[in-house]
Amino acid sequence: MIELRKISIRKSGQKLFNDFNFKIESDENILISGDNGSGKTTLLEMIAGVIPVTHGEVHYDFVTGTSWEERYQQCKQAIHYLSAEAALTRINQHDLFYQQRYYSLGDEFVPMVEEFLGDEMVEKIQRMKFPSSLAIDHLLKLKLTTLSNGQQKRVMMLQNLAKQIPKVLVLDYPFESLDRKSRNDLIEFLEVLSIEHRVQLILTDHDSELPSVLNRKVVLDNFQLHEQSNFKPTARLMLAEVKSRNDSLPPDNPVVEFRKLTIRYGDTTIINNLDWTINKGERWALVGKNGSGKTTLFSLIYADHPLAYSQQVFLFGKRRGSGESIWDIKNRISYVGPEQMNFLDPKDKALTGRAYCLKGIKNPDEGNLTSLIQFFEAEEFIDKTLRQLSSGEVQLVFIIKSLLVPKELLLLDEPFRFLDLNQKERLNQYLQLHLNEETTLVLITHDEHDMKRWGSQILWL
Repeated sequence: MIELRKISIRKSGQKLFNDFNFKIESDENILISGDNGSGKTTLLEMIAGVIPVTHGEVHYDFVTGTSWEERYQQCKQAIHYLSAEAALTRINQHDLFYQQRYYSLGDEFVPMVEEFLGDEMVEKIQRMKFPSSLAIDHLLKLKLTTLSNGQQKRVMMLQNLAKQIPKVLVLDYPFESLDRKSRNDLIEFLEVLSIEHRVQLILTDHDSELPSVLNRKVVLDNFQLHEQSNFKPTARLMLAEVKSRNDSLPPDNPVVEFRKLTIRYGDTTIINNLDWTINKGERWALVGKNGSGKTTLFSLIYADHPLAYSQQVFLFGKRRGSGESIWDIKNRISYVGPEQMNFLDPKDKALTGRAYCLKGIKNPDEGNLTSLIQFFEAEEFIDKTLRQLSSGEVQLVFIIKSLLVPKELLLLDEPFRFLDLNQKERLNQYLQLHLNEETTLVLITHDEHDMKRWGSQILWL
């Protein structure tokens, strides 16, 4: 049993969860839900003991030590907490820079996955009964920087669980950035942990496809309990076999062209002999399993990947390397992707959402910014600093900034990450109803519902 008694805390100068009470019985597996900024992640951090409480007490009936040090160590062993960005936080401790995943220069200092984990940890992971798509044998010889976002999460999650099977596993958005099969396999694995190893699960998510062992749902609103109920997750969808598909039309005012594109990292071929044309004003969904090369394609378009110069990559009618600068290209493109959050400058975290949106923009259209803030109902958080915002609110700030100045090409890499259902619907509505018809859109997603909405043109990798 875990009980939060009359809890009050301060985080980034804000007073949160004032006089808050919450009790978790030992037989409960809990989904914590709520709108962006409602306090989900902060509640997980309190449960896991990773942030101090200002007033009140967090009581664990399985922690019996008499000294502070004994209780701390018992809590650390019994409760494992994996934050939404835990993988990239650990991996980025190797002093990597934003585009380093695409460069060989300096990567002699970047460890391979097997070096990062160590021989003992690799052996432990291999002995555990993980679903096949969660296995990491094929990743061991890859540099950390070449892993996709979903692969990074897989490595860190397996490392965490292989150290010790905990009594309580606390997961913040564990399924974000996972392809559908990896999501289903992780759901199955969490069910095995709960049933066979009696691990208690506490997690946040907005999706309806979740581990069947979850039996209680808690909804937060403005750092208070809004609703509690018994819970039965929706049955998982069976996956149909999907064949590779490329709906490119013949070139007609092309914005992007790839001709016979091949990308390799060492002995691993990521993309092989790809032809793809994106014409002006088209709307594309780019889909595929983790590690299939989706973000790599974006990096070639957005002038972050050096192989664009040795491949037949054409942007806005010109082949890369024909004289245009990186900044000439970037000025014509708006981009939102996971790396923006992972490599956010500490100085930018001190900016308000409004100031960040306006940063670097000459003669910004204040009226357009006001309209976007109102459309996404961001008035409550836009004037708080980024470090005070939830992951979903930060994601919305990135999206608003990308839409503030109309560009010819809009690249959205998993734009729905961390967004609650209302905000996801708002973004879909904006892209479908308010985006300029001449703006070309390419969107990376793992969600079948998104594929149906954006499925007029799909590239499967």
